[in-house]
Amino acid sequence: MDTLFGEVYDQMQLGDIPWEAIDTFLYGFIGEVVHPMGTIDPGNHTLLKTCLLKFLVVNIPSVYKVILGYPTLNAFQAIISTYHMKIIFSMTDEVDEVQIDPLQSRKCYIEAIKKEKKEFGGNTM
Repeated sequence: MDTLFGEVYDQMQLGDIPWEAIDTFLYGFIGEVVHPMGTIDPGNHTLLKTCLLKFLVVNIPSVYKVILGYPTLNAFQAIISTYHMKIIFSMTDEVDEVQIDPLQSRKCYIEAIKKEKKEFGGNTM
């Protein structure tokens, strides 16, 4: 399931979209239990390519904004190259890509880690 983090949900101002309750738990990389807030279906917006998705929303701090699962990547016919910091996807009759600025990415990651340390204190690793 695709996962959207609570902070991003708030920034997207999707308050008018109804929640669907979910009775499940997620387990983090170090065994912590996360209680999802529920699922939402953001609906259809005017984009170059639209796929209807359902997101599991979790209210925990994260350096990520969203986690897309393989079914979504397949629906977008997308390939992610973390080494090249690119997302490559097909658009009707052509292939397009999004190139990520490595310096900006590093800056955002460092700021997110600093914020997480401030919220939880101590080391994050």
